[in-house]
Amino acid sequence: MSWYINASLYVWNLFKLWLSTIFVTPFQNIDMLWLLVPIWIAWFFAEFFQEKMGTSMGNAITNAVVILWGSIDCIRKTTLLMSEKILINWFDLVMRFGFILLLFVYGAVIVVLGWKGNKIIKYIGRVRVITYIFAMFVPIFYNAIPFSIEHVIAAVIFFPVFYFVIELIDHYTPNPKALTEDLGDSNSQSSSSLGSGSDSLTSLNSPEQTK
Repeated sequence: MSWYINASLYVWNLFKLWLSTIFVTPFQNIDMLWLLVPIWIAWFFAEFFQEKMGTSMGNAITNAVVILWGSIDCIRKTTLLMSEKILINWFDLVMRFGFILLLFVYGAVIVVLGWKGNKIIKYIGRVRVITYIFAMFVPIFYNAIPFSIEHVIAAVIFFPVFYFVIELIDHYTPNPKALTEDLGDSNSQSSSSLGSGSDSLTSLNSPEQTK
């Protein structure tokens, strides 16, 4: 029975770490907010005015640019901490730069796949995914919290919670008029294209054209 209690306490501690990383830690480091606040603001407007019904390939590629820029900023901050002799542990440095490399490759892959027209970027390049990654890991690169396996585990296992809470908010909140107008314009343009295509086929198959 004791292992149930230990497991529950472990998950509870991970959950507290997760909540603290997103909602508490950023406000304890003003320097970190210069990166996180623009990301959060961009997420809010993109989520509810562009990606409420899903992500276009263009939006996904744009989101990838945020990943690339955020990765560069994390390199800047890490090298600054190294120059100030705050980061001196080689294992910690290797882990940090390794994760930054993964982030950069992630953004680059989205751009390359988008260039090739691969629709998977509509799922891996959603703004909420990118926002979550930076919300969880920027505090580490700004040395606000230590890099730990528990932090990585918390980020992974509670990601579905973050994702589906946003999904529920999207589902139950009314669509902004701007989004409705855009969707209406897109549908009307598609209908017009289909209509003109049908007219062209009709004219090609008409008796006058076949004589």
